[in-house]
Amino acid sequence: MDKIELETIIEKLEQNVSKENGTIGLYYHDGEDECHLKANKDGFKLFAIELLKASINTETIIENKEKDFIPFGFNQKWFEGEVMIAYIKPILEKRGEIIAEKAYIPSIKDDLLKFGCFAIIGILALSLIIGIYTVITWF
Repeated sequence: MDKIELETIIEKLEQNVSKENGTIGLYYHDGEDECHLKANKDGFKLFAIELLKASINTETIIENKEKDFIPFGFNQKWFEGEVMIAYIKPILEKRGEIIAEKAYIPSIKDDLLKFGCFAIIGILALSLIIGIYTVITWF
């Protein structure tokens, strides 16, 4: 589909949708590793409109060096739920070509910061215990 056809579909959807009544939400199922969508008809249409707009602007957004994503969930009143979609990030790669993002590997700085905080807490706790003991032994 070309840009004009997509814009026509978006216009038709926007004419027949109610932003006041539309709702869609992404919910987490307790105790399991799964999420599900809960939506009414207008919610599905509103979500489709946002995705179609993203598909139209994909190349422009990717070329933008400062902001290569589309803000989404925080500014949509009709989008609710337990899990928020913060933004849409278009990519050019095909499914088989997508390179997974590298997992974050903690550095020495992270370890030092963590152990430093524990050391400070330990010193404070030890000082409190010694202080209480000193006050009790005065009497």
